[in-house]
Amino acid sequence: MPALDNDTVSKYLDRYAEPESTFGARLRRHTDHILVIPAQDEDATLLEGIYPALNTVSVRGERTLCIVVVNALDESHAPVHTNNQRLLQTLRAVGRTTPLHTQDQTPCWYAEAKGFDLILVDRNSLGYRLPRGEGVGLARKIGCDIALASLRSGSSQAQLIHMSDCDVQLPTDYFDITVPMSSAAVIYRFHHEPCGDYAIDEAHARYEAYLRYYVLGLRHAGSPYAFHTIGSCIATVPTAYAGVRGVPKRQAGEDFYLLNKLAKLGGIHTARSSPITIRARSSLRVPFGTGRATHDIARNIDTYRIYAPRIFDLLKAWVGALGALDDALPTRAYGAVYERASETLDPLARDRLGQALLSINAPKALSQAAAHSSLVRVRRKWAHDWFDGFRTLKLVHALRDTGLVDIPWHLAITESSFCRSQPTDTGTALIRDRDAFDTCRRLARLEERP
Repeated sequence: MPALDNDTVSKYLDRYAEPESTFGARLRRHTDHILVIPAQDEDATLLEGIYPALNTVSVRGERTLCIVVVNALDESHAPVHTNNQRLLQTLRAVGRTTPLHTQDQTPCWYAEAKGFDLILVDRNSLGYRLPRGEGVGLARKIGCDIALASLRSGSSQAQLIHMSDCDVQLPTDYFDITVPMSSAAVIYRFHHEPCGDYAIDEAHARYEAYLRYYVLGLRHAGSPYAFHTIGSCIATVPTAYAGVRGVPKRQAGEDFYLLNKLAKLGGIHTARSSPITIRARSSLRVPFGTGRATHDIARNIDTYRIYAPRIFDLLKAWVGALGALDDALPTRAYGAVYERASETLDPLARDRLGQALLSINAPKALSQAAAHSSLVRVRRKWAHDWFDGFRTLKLVHALRDTGLVDIPWHLAITESSFCRSQPTDTGTALIRDRDAFDTCRRLARLEERP
């Protein structure tokens, strides 16, 4: 595990951290692990989902610092504010509680509970609510900044800052993981648990199948960004967290953009612990993401469509050709890469790839990269950083716009070569999946393969 870089951490906390970060320096009790959870319109049952992990380490004499940021916007519905206030009151009663805030600061309390410590941040009360457009990203950042300050002060010896959500069941071995020295973050394996409402469960399973299909498609293409970006399944190395200036303060998608930045500093490692269980549910808390997707799919479940498999074949041709940048002249950089990518494509596919690359300004970017340095290692690092998860997604969308339109979700999965257990499997053979959750389990097993 990389050691804490105090210079990087101090610079971040001094320049970029949220004001609430100072609460982390006021702790005196030693903790061994840290878990950050943003909470909006939830109840105290969120503790039931994290107890298995907390109790396991508590039995060993280790303590966990749980940081819960209860949050809302001014424009949130009144019941959200009411439920949040009820949650704050309930969580303040879990143990002996003392305030960490002074008169002009965000309300924040410390509670010494049985087997763990709790920091409770109130960004729900009038005057302390989150700004429009910053939402869960800011809430997650506040919690992680408090965690980082506790690490710098020495009150916590945690090796990772774990992030999760309120709809999870953490496994008993959640904290029992090792992280390679080169890693910037850890992604936990996951699966979704049905809630008993058929429409919600079916919609949720179809969306999970899409998430796994997309990651398998990126892996097929050779993308270094072939990993899940789910906020409830992330743990970050503290120095790397500081190095990318924390969680993006976005209303949604903060998990995707955080990991996109972390992947440029180090590896994104998959935890070998048992998977996290995520409860299937719909949600309108954020404009996009799992909960919102589940809500939207459930409204018209039979029309759900996802990317065509052919897109990932063209993406594979492009990713595999980026090595042509190594020794290309600046004036020929894009041409060299595009020509190599075109070698295995038919004329229509070449045209589609070319149109899509123009739409994301690939010619200009590759030319600038080649002009910037003649060193192979520098050019390869540039290619990794420029053609990141965000631009990969943009290229996928651009390829879709060339005529490779979305197709029914199950057809996409059965027709894609990268979703087959054996190279000789056919689409017909894969229709044996009993339901959407069975499809998810099969795709999860494919992800486990090297």
